Amino acid sequence: AVYTPGQVMAAAGLGASYAAPYLGRLTDAGQDGPAMIKAMHDILNGSASRTRLLVASLRSADQVIDLVTLGLDTFTFGTTVAEELITSDLTASAAADFQRAAEAMEDKT
Repeated sequence: AVYTPGQVMAAAGLGASYAAPYLGRLTDAGQDGPAMIKAMHDILNGSASRTRLLVASLRSADQVIDLVTLGLDTFTFGTTVAEELITSDLTASAAADFQRAAEAMEDKT
């Protein structure tokens, strides 16, 4: 677990495979969690280190998407966030429309 860019620098210097900043906890502590994660990511991108960020304590799909747009790709989050990521009212509506159309075609045969 890391909470500061300096800790990420130390982890990278020690050859850690992963450093895990906890976004939710950073934000709960009054920090600008997303800005801290970006700073950590920038530090690792600007070095020859193979250390990767594993961003933990994500609490919304928007947080995941925001971090992906920065180039991050390793996260931990709960089922609520996973459901948020894959659920869409438009998709559900389209699936229902397709189902009704398929059933109507079956009735005609």
